[in-house]
Amino acid sequence: MTITSTATPTARLSLFYGLYFALLGCIAPYWGLYLTELNFTPQEIGSLMALFGTVRILAPNLWAYWGRNISAPLVMVRAAGLLTLLCFGGIFLVDSFTGVACIMVLYGFFWAAMLPQYEAITMQALGNRLDEYSRIRVWGSIGFIVAVMMLGRLFDKVSIKALPIFMLLLMVAIVLNSWLLRSATVRHKTVLARGNMLSFLRQRKVIAFILVTILLQIAHGPYYTFFSIFLEENGYSKSQIGLLWSTGVCAEVVLFWQFGRIMKWLTWSQWLLVSLTLTGLRWCLVAWAVDNVWVLVAGQTLHAFSFAAMHAVSMRCIQVFFPAAMQASGQALYSSVGFGLGGAIGAMLSGLLWQSLGGADVFMLAALVAVIAMFIAWWGLRDLQHECNTR
Repeated sequence: MTITSTATPTARLSLFYGLYFALLGCIAPYWGLYLTELNFTPQEIGSLMALFGTVRILAPNLWAYWGRNISAPLVMVRAAGLLTLLCFGGIFLVDSFTGVACIMVLYGFFWAAMLPQYEAITMQALGNRLDEYSRIRVWGSIGFIVAVMMLGRLFDKVSIKALPIFMLLLMVAIVLNSWLLRSATVRHKTVLARGNMLSFLRQRKVIAFILVTILLQIAHGPYYTFFSIFLEENGYSKSQIGLLWSTGVCAEVVLFWQFGRIMKWLTWSQWLLVSLTLTGLRWCLVAWAVDNVWVLVAGQTLHAFSFAAMHAVSMRCIQVFFPAAMQASGQALYSSVGFGLGGAIGAMLSGLLWQSLGGADVFMLAALVAVIAMFIAWWGLRDLQHECNTR
């Protein structure tokens, strides 16, 4: 797949990442607290977040399939943004479990379609220049930090039930930004796509990559679903919760910004193993020292590895494992099996185990899952550096 247009609109793509992840900055730290305010139980919250993750399994792949016959990916992005906005508007009309579930599934289906398309556009435009990708992607982290910090201070003063208003405003901004981007065309070179997707999925390296991606997101399930609730239960204010979330994303920003310089310190396989090991350590620190804010701060800095380094390596894996004509499908697979299937399983298991085991034990189980992912990466992705050197 090649993209034909003028130079990539770096500023507007960066703005998209900033707005998209500012919206995630509303959801990840505060949506669970919002659901708690609506008097949902931990099992119901886990189920709702699992539903939200489940729809992200189907949506990216359906949109990638539909997009095969659309020459301009921005047509899909604009439609998805507008439908996300319209569907989410219904949140002001419901407060029951069924009503909230319907809204989350509907808007999640369209929201999940946007990022893989933007990622494919950006990566295709930049080729293998991962350092340049990181400097565009870092604006997503900055947008997340700004949203989390501002809302944390705000929700100490006003009810968190105001959260959907800010989410709706961000959705409006995302839609407007998509119409400011130029519509690039995509030409598929079928000669590069030898065999179908299944032939790639049978390879050991791809199987290992998929398993690691799923397990990584399962390990993040307690974090994205219950970390804010866990902190609030242990006496932290919403401002402090926002600061802790922001600490993690600040570490992510630093790594994204400097990854082009430091990526050669380790091989790609070593980055995987180190990052997964530190992910396990991070959840152990949350489990062992929730009462010690400085230990939590130290644990949050490991987000640079558990998310940022892992994401950068995953982008390179997709480039190496899938031919150019299948890059969008590779991105959709990464999004659906990782953030979709893995996130759904992690959220559901966290909700089921939270009351019976307690938060500390759930985070210890998350650490165990990260260690299992590390061993799978060692088994199946030991030759990743050689693969990268040949592309």
